[in-house]
Amino acid sequence: MTNGCNESPAWIATIRKNLPDFAKACADETELVLLHQDAFAADYQDDEYALLGMAIKYAGLRGKEVRVIGRNRSSFAEEERIQ
Repeated sequence: MTNGCNESPAWIATIRKNLPDFAKACADETELVLLHQDAFAADYQDDEYALLGMAIKYAGLRGKEVRVIGRNRSSFAEEERIQ
């Protein structure tokens, strides 16, 4: 039996490649990592949901709390106001 940390190099590499800033945030001393809800699956793509799940697992294995912030599509509304 393992120590409960079934880290697969493939999915860890996916996080480090696709979410380098997130991976760096998980590596530092902070206890909390923030994610904006529109950063993942804004258009409901299955691969984005999978990436979100991997990100949460990645953070959890490093002892981080993950908090999701933002209102539904709020970043898109902000972009429309700017243009």
